Amino acid sequence: MDSRQRTLAAVRPHGRTGVELGPLDRPLVRRSDGDILYADHLSTEGLARKYAGHAAAGPRARGALVEVDLVLEHQTLHQALGARGPVDYIVASHVIEHLPDAIGWLRDCADALREGGLLFLAVPDMRFTFDRGRSLSTAGDLVGAHLARATRPSPAQVYEHFSRAMQVDAGAVWAGRETRFPPFEGHGPEAGLEHARRIHETGATIDVHCSVFTPDSFVSALGEAIAIGLVPFAFAEVTPTQAGEIEFFALLRKCEAATPAERAAFTPRPDRHAPRPAAPGWRSRLANARRRGDPR
Repeated sequence: MDSRQRTLAAVRPHGRTGVELGPLDRPLVRRSDGDILYADHLSTEGLARKYAGHAAAGPRARGALVEVDLVLEHQTLHQALGARGPVDYIVASHVIEHLPDAIGWLRDCADALREGGLLFLAVPDMRFTFDRGRSLSTAGDLVGAHLARATRPSPAQVYEHFSRAMQVDAGAVWAGRETRFPPFEGHGPEAGLEHARRIHETGATIDVHCSVFTPDSFVSALGEAIAIGLVPFAFAEVTPTQAGEIEFFALLRKCEAATPAERAAFTPRPDRHAPRPAAPGWRSRLANARRRGDPR
């Protein structure tokens, strides 16, 4: 199944009211599928202006943006919905990794959902994306950002993004042909320091991945946040990254009436049968050793 098919199977939009966050021009749930509201941080016109100069996301590249129903720039989803809430489900594809306070965002989503409502997440797997060189986010990272009430990426997160982002060939990773990739042009430790210093000194913000996960690390970090009572969701299903793909999926159910222990009981254990990339062959290991200056 592709991302859209997985989404529809998870939330079953017919006869329900839902919200999709940040669909741009590629909504996973279409108007024809059911009663769906599209939400984003800017209006449709604002998004068109934002992406006007973007080579990969400008008007010619993107086609028609969906009409944004709920603008979240200065309000939570719960506030934006007003009398139209609570809703039955929320869909967020490649959203949670951008959020400075992921736990706070999850709590905001819960406020907009009815009890038993569903939150469907599509999350990039860092092993197959430009985040491959970064360290995994931990429960401590998520808790710390939440307690600090983070509203913008930290200098550390900005540094990690610009210093580690690399041109990853997901197919090569899956096939075991390559494990080290070149950085993007204009990226590296010096660029990371420059950007981190600028946002620290000016208070500016920049869009980066604040969190990076694999399926197992996501379940571990979020499961811990659930167990200590910070997140009023329980896991309903986790679909690990499938062979040849770059993202995994998590379906969460709002269980605010349950205790943290009751919610945590649904957190799955690591899936030992999940697809794994092939181990690099001797040619890839030798090439990587030579890049590191290893004489072997």
